[in-house]
Amino acid sequence: MPSPSRVIPITANDFSQAGDARRQALSLAIATGFDELRQGQLNIVVTEAARNIAKHAGSGEIVLTPWSYEGKTGIDMLALDKGKGIENLSSAMQDGYSTAGTPGNGLGAIARLSGSYQIYSVPGNGTAVFARVLRTGQDTESETRPYRLGAISTPIPGESVCGDAWGAVHTPERSIYIVADGLGHGPLASEASEEAVRVFRQFAPQSPDRILNEIHGALTKTRGAAVSIAEVFPQRRILNYAGAGNIAGAVSFGGKTRSMVSMNGTVGHVIGKIQQFSYPWEPGSALIMHSDGLGTRWNVEQYPGLTSRHPALLAGVLFRDYCRKRDDATVLISGI
Repeated sequence: MPSPSRVIPITANDFSQAGDARRQALSLAIATGFDELRQGQLNIVVTEAARNIAKHAGSGEIVLTPWSYEGKTGIDMLALDKGKGIENLSSAMQDGYSTAGTPGNGLGAIARLSGSYQIYSVPGNGTAVFARVLRTGQDTESETRPYRLGAISTPIPGESVCGDAWGAVHTPERSIYIVADGLGHGPLASEASEEAVRVFRQFAPQSPDRILNEIHGALTKTRGAAVSIAEVFPQRRILNYAGAGNIAGAVSFGGKTRSMVSMNGTVGHVIGKIQQFSYPWEPGSALIMHSDGLGTRWNVEQYPGLTSRHPALLAGVLFRDYCRKRDDATVLISGI
C-alpha cells in the first residue's frame, strides 16, 4: 500500500526549511530501505530543490512520495512553485549554473543523481521539478516501459494519516488503477480507503464493475468511501471505468479532455446499480483520477506540452494549482 506523501512548505531565504525537507527525506529513505549511498543522493536532490525554490521562486513546496509496485521501490520528489519560471532551461540544467550569485549545484545535480528526472517550466507561470530515486540495487527506471505513473496522496493539514488511498496493478496487456476516498478524514477514513485498495488488489484480474461490487461488500463494516476504478487495455485501445462517489476521472488526449461517469452514493453503504462505462484510449493518452481534495476546474490544455512529460509532473502541477488544502487530497496520473 503506498504511503502518504509528505508536503514541506518552502519560503524565501528560510534555509531551515531546506533542512526540514532533508530530514524528512532521510526519514522516508530509511523507512523505505535505502542504503547510505541512496540516502545521500536523495538528501542532495531534496536540498538542492528546496534551495532553488527559496532563491528563485520565493515560495513553493517539496512533495515526497514513497512507493513500491511492480517489483520496484523508490521515492518521488516534486519541487513545485508559482514563481517566474525558467527562461533558459538548458543553461539551468548545467552543474554549476546559478542566476543568484551563489554556488550553482541545483538542477544539474538533481538530474545527475536521479533515476528519472524531468522539469516543466513556463516563464511567468512557475516550475515543477520531478526526480525519482530508486532503492539500492535497482536499475534506473526506463521511460520506455509500457506504463508510467505519478501520484500524490496527502492528509488534511493537521492529520498524520490520509483518508485517501490509491493502487495500481500492471500486466503486459492491461493496467488497472484505483483511487479511494474514505468518508471524512482521519483514521476511520483511512481504514475504509485502505480496505478498498486491499480488496482491489485481491480481485485485480476482474473487471472494474466486479471489483467495485466486491469492495462495496467489504466496506459495509467501515464508514464507507468514494471509489473509482479504471482499466486500460493499450493494444485494444479501450478504457473501462466504474465508480461511485466523488472521485473525478478523465482521459486527456490530443488537446481534449473527456470526463468519465461515476455513480452517486457511498461504497459500503448506499449506491445504485454498479455500472461500467467504456471509453476510447489512444497511444499518448493520460489517465487522470483525483479525490475531491482537488478542485475540478482544471484544464490540461492550459499547460502546453505537459501531457507529453512524465505523469508525475502533471500530478504535481494539478496538486500545486488546485489542491483545496481543507481535505485529504489524492491525484493519480498514468500514461500508457
